[in-house]
Amino acid sequence: MSLSTQGKIILLQAIFLSLYSYVLFKLKPTWIRFGRLNQPEISDKFIDWELVKDIKFSMYAMSKYMPMSLVCRHQAHVAKILFNQYKIPFKLYIGFRYGEDKSIQGHAWTEVQGKQITGFCNPEEYTIQAIYS
Repeated sequence: MSLSTQGKIILLQAIFLSLYSYVLFKLKPTWIRFGRLNQPEISDKFIDWELVKDIKFSMYAMSKYMPMSLVCRHQAHVAKILFNQYKIPFKLYIGFRYGEDKSIQGHAWTEVQGKQITGFCNPEEYTIQAIYS
């Protein structure tokens, strides 16, 4: 693994948090808290982009290589916990759209200063239901 020590630590945290999130969503989904709704954005805070890059890679790796299906809401929940731990200001979006078969599809994604970290999508396609920070 060519990750930095910090990257390896974040990857291990992401693995354990993804297991926690998966079990929590299965057993007690009402216990999930994404954050506070519609908080003012803190734009002048210094952001360690190497740390954000490590979190983004960890989210990608765990969603690709974990044996269970970790969908957008799991990734967003884990990213939220890591962002809070490292005091990185973020926004977590929950949005809905109509699919091609006219069914309603939900999606969750996180952003740091407008850059998507998890749940890569085109935000213009979704009607945003909630924004957490």
